[in-house]
Amino acid sequence: MADLSISTTTGSQNCVEGVRVFEEYSLHLLPHNPAWLTTAPAWVTSLSLPHHTLLANIQKWSQELSWKTHLSEEDRRGVAPPLRVGVNQMYGRHLVAARDMRAGEVVLVEPPLLLALRAKSPPYCSRCYRRAEHFTCPGCGFFLCGVECMTESHQEECAVFRRLGLADPPQDERQKEEELMCERVAAMPSEQRAQAQALLQQARKTALQQRRLDVLRQYMVQPAVRTLLTMNQSDLKRKLILSLQGNSDTGSQRYRINQKRIVDVVINQLQAATDPTLVHQVCSVWDTNGFEVPLGWGTRVHGLYPLASLLTHDCRANTQQWFTADGHLVLRAVDHIPEGSVLTTCYTDPQWATLLRQDHLRVSKQFTCTCTRCLDPTEMGTFMGSPLCQGCGGPLVSSAPLDPKSDWICHSRCPHTATAKEAAGVGAQVGGSLRGLSPTDAAALNAMASHLKSTLYPTHHVLLQLHVSTLGTIVNKDLSEMPVEEIRTLAAISSLVTGVIKQVEAPLTRLTVRMAREEVRLQLQLARRGHGDERLASKNKLKGLSRQVADCELVLGWDDRMPPFSAVLRDYQALMEEQ
Repeated sequence: MADLSISTTTGSQNCVEGVRVFEEYSLHLLPHNPAWLTTAPAWVTSLSLPHHTLLANIQKWSQELSWKTHLSEEDRRGVAPPLRVGVNQMYGRHLVAARDMRAGEVVLVEPPLLLALRAKSPPYCSRCYRRAEHFTCPGCGFFLCGVECMTESHQEECAVFRRLGLADPPQDERQKEEELMCERVAAMPSEQRAQAQALLQQARKTALQQRRLDVLRQYMVQPAVRTLLTMNQSDLKRKLILSLQGNSDTGSQRYRINQKRIVDVVINQLQAATDPTLVHQVCSVWDTNGFEVPLGWGTRVHGLYPLASLLTHDCRANTQQWFTADGHLVLRAVDHIPEGSVLTTCYTDPQWATLLRQDHLRVSKQFTCTCTRCLDPTEMGTFMGSPLCQGCGGPLVSSAPLDPKSDWICHSRCPHTATAKEAAGVGAQVGGSLRGLSPTDAAALNAMASHLKSTLYPTHHVLLQLHVSTLGTIVNKDLSEMPVEEIRTLAAISSLVTGVIKQVEAPLTRLTVRMAREEVRLQLQLARRGHGDERLASKNKLKGLSRQVADCELVLGWDDRMPPFSAVLRDYQALMEEQ
């Protein structure tokens, strides 16, 4: 298939063979990606289709066609996806733009190959992932919505997990035990009977809670078990999973945790595999490639999306993934992407400073990022990691951003320096101050931000996250009821936040447009309430936000879980039309 061709500038034969697997897998994604065809329906070019409408259109379209994975040469000439798989020494397998892409364009729609429970999740149904606390499978003890979720696929998994012995005892056993205990209590002296009954009731409750807790602890094991079972379903799925990159560093803490909590359980207790190396490989595939997937009913699970997993990390990514209610991944370009560019996503939180992002990537993904932002001690002029210089009050920056042990120097060129330990100490002190702080308590957030201004540079990532949380408290509020002075304060905060976010994130990311929405709302309030020069200044500010308004209209319309924008847009347009 010419447009799913392999660019093998450099790379081992194994890596190239892995790409062949992804090429075969891509054929199975064609029914989900009508935009990949030269004869694509007209609606695929629209950037403004909400994701639920997009998927409904795709489902209807694919049902009208007869799909086959073994395409003829003529069929292959009709496929022109916007991406191709490449291989080189720097990135290994990765995705490359096969043509110029517009900001907002859908690059890929991919259903999950696998969904699985997340470690430390609350009780979720192990089949549909809704909250489920009151019903457990009588075979394995895992939470389910009810008997309707005891499907054939659950039975296969249940046959493995029942070996842990976490299910409630059978009804007849419970009844016999209950009758025996009741007889013993009844035989006790009357003065001891009440206390014995209370202790017995507490023992029943404790045993039940312990079984439930033991089930939750095995959530960490479920992705590996589900993956091993899936690998037995087809040769393609097995090759695909084994082709996903992972890092099984035997000396790492992650490896030791996986050995104790997953590998030993899978092999010794569940007897679901005999090869510890294979189980470690499966664990590393999830550690490296697993996505956190928010579903439509407010729960979060882990998902494997093989083609999307080839996205390369960059702290200022050019794509961002969205997830539909049922777990489909929709990958969109969040900036203009020139042909030949590597397609990137962000594996960490771009709101964090370089020190935290690097630490997170080293621990969770086991690599060091060398993107433009990470190499810049000023973080693209934002100083998001800078404590205040105790000599002149300017920003302190790392002398070597990729070295966590390097000294920090004053960017204002005063002679004051700080050791890495001292700089980290500031972060630890700040982190301690934030414990227990509610993200919905605007007064406490503002008080904490004011307190930290004596320690941190005004655009430090902690202050910015406090400001983002503060702006988050007004998303659903009627601003007309707020005092004008509070509006002015929030408007100043929003201008600061959006100014920094524009530097470190692409124009169409979720955070960028959410913060732009609040800036527009606040400036609209100032324009309505202002007179003379203040009103004119707010109108001029809003005119300068026209690009952000268009971006908000586009992106906030993709997902109904995003804040609404239609009323804000009407108010903006009405104000702009005033003479």
